[in-house]
Amino acid sequence: MMWGKLVCGGVALLALTAPAFAATEDCSGARTDVVLSARTPEVDLYDGAAGKKVMTLEQAKFPACTPIIGRAPNFMLQVSLNGGKYWVPPYMVKYRFAGKLPAVCRNLAMGSNEQKVGSTRGLGEGCPKTGGSH
Repeated sequence: MMWGKLVCGGVALLALTAPAFAATEDCSGARTDVVLSARTPEVDLYDGAAGKKVMTLEQAKFPACTPIIGRAPNFMLQVSLNGGKYWVPPYMVKYRFAGKLPAVCRNLAMGSNEQKVGSTRGLGEGCPKTGGSH
């Protein structure tokens, strides 16, 4: 009986403290694109979107809620850390984009940007219309 009370008390304590952890990790005050936290044990920082690795930060030392100041076509994210600008691979961090993302534009089967079925649903929406079968 005593063991059950201890377990229930521990679960209640975790339930009360969980929202505090969630509030700091979601960066709710940020209105721009933001890196929420590190995803991997170490985060590599690069001098350019396709540049050389210049530094590696441990997960605990990577600052939470770091603003994203740029995005590259190869999906690298530019962040400002300690007064310097670095590029981060997106798979190494948890991030959130604010607002509407740019359209994914490419020619679909048969040269049409208008097909919206199956796995391509939504692909091509908001893109300029090209020649092809309509």
